[in-house]
Amino acid sequence: MGVPQAIEIQNQSSTDFKYFHLNEDSEVDIGGDGPKEMGGVGMMPKLSVWGWFTPSQYHYKKGLQDSSTTIGEVDMHSLKHKSIGFHSHQPFLQSDGGSDTEDNGKDFKIDIHPSSDSMMMEEDTEYAKVYNGANLSTNNKGPIMYPYSPVYSDIAFSVLVGVVCLFSIIYSLLVGPLAIFFAFAVSIIILVSYISTSFAKNNKWYLYSITVLSVGLGLTIPSFFQATGAVVLGTNRLTWDRELASADSSLLGWIFPLGQMGLFIDKSSFIGPYSFIGELSTEIFQLSYISYYIWGYFMEVWILFNLWKCYLSKDAAQMRMMPIWDQRLKMFICSWISTYFVVFSINLIFPAVSPRVFLNDQYENKLTGFGFAGFVRDKIENAAKGSFGSFPSGHIATSWAISFASYPISRTYAFVSGVAAFLITIATMYLRYHYFVDFLAAIPVIIICLLFGGFYSVSSIKQSLLNLFVSIKKFFKTTIAKFNKSM
Repeated sequence: MGVPQAIEIQNQSSTDFKYFHLNEDSEVDIGGDGPKEMGGVGMMPKLSVWGWFTPSQYHYKKGLQDSSTTIGEVDMHSLKHKSIGFHSHQPFLQSDGGSDTEDNGKDFKIDIHPSSDSMMMEEDTEYAKVYNGANLSTNNKGPIMYPYSPVYSDIAFSVLVGVVCLFSIIYSLLVGPLAIFFAFAVSIIILVSYISTSFAKNNKWYLYSITVLSVGLGLTIPSFFQATGAVVLGTNRLTWDRELASADSSLLGWIFPLGQMGLFIDKSSFIGPYSFIGELSTEIFQLSYISYYIWGYFMEVWILFNLWKCYLSKDAAQMRMMPIWDQRLKMFICSWISTYFVVFSINLIFPAVSPRVFLNDQYENKLTGFGFAGFVRDKIENAAKGSFGSFPSGHIATSWAISFASYPISRTYAFVSGVAAFLITIATMYLRYHYFVDFLAAIPVIIICLLFGGFYSVSSIKQSLLNLFVSIKKFFKTTIAKFNKSM
């Protein structure tokens, strides 16, 4: 998946180079097909869903980052020549200190479709990047480290499309296409738009196609959720609620009745459903719970907006941001949508109707809040009839995957959606929608899908967990020291 990577600035002693011209004064054709693409002296590489592997020399190597020049320290406007040479067997990655993204300018771009050999010009074989007045090469500052790279995003994206189509075929064979008509129709749209994207003749057609494809993948959420329920019913699968409730009782029975937070709230006089605190909590958690449906769509729309904005822009620096937004779109969709299909797969094996249905006779009070929560809850009850998606919790898996996948794109959005994900996690059990083991099962789903999306690697997740452990340990150590000192 996407990991930090190094790029060495090569000595140009041979003629095995192709060129991506960065002349900001070069001709830009805004009409018709938009800004010129790679092929002449155009400023944009041709976008594609078929950019596969990055060469091993660009892979991250531990220990290089501290001695490397940071990506934001290289000023691309200080280029001695207006073309950059690069080896013909390698994708072209460049830093852009002038980015207006929330990465503080530490960004990357990748040209997955270099221009032809005929474009090589001898006078362009010499170039220099100037860093603080000195030429930057492999002999002084070492290779530049990039914060992450979309190495496998196109592979993952194509695999995701294939998985969606495979689910549609299997579901159709099990219960017939009419029983899952919505999901079947969505899968057809996805397949057609993917083919159109793959063979797009220019960036304009590519953007139209991938926009439709992105919308189609977003529609898999409601369509395949409904289809999964239809397959469970059509194949007469037995539910696993008894086993899940028993597991909850074993894990949390010493804290909550039958291990259910919902039952504890239901029987409490202080925070019960009809106390002021209980009604307020119900409203907050119910709003948080339904907000889960919007976070992924908002980020998808935001990325698409920036992708089109870069394409339509007349500013050279912004136009060169188009490939990165394209990669971000594919990586985010992979991180986001893959959670659903992992969850759907497990739902088919371990279908469950949730505590609100299985333990309905144990609850004495309804969760109505101040009124709005009760209205929303009734709508959810009607929509969820015939669904078996309790284990694992798709709400928890998806909301956290969205938050973490958003972090490399927008830290502000990641923080806000992270707060929402935390509230959603509590809400799933408070509102009786999920078992505690549904939450536990969602954790590996989150990790797997984040790795699949490409924004994170195994090593980066290990390091993050280690940093979290050290921070918690330091916090408790400091707190205990202050307490002992006060005594």
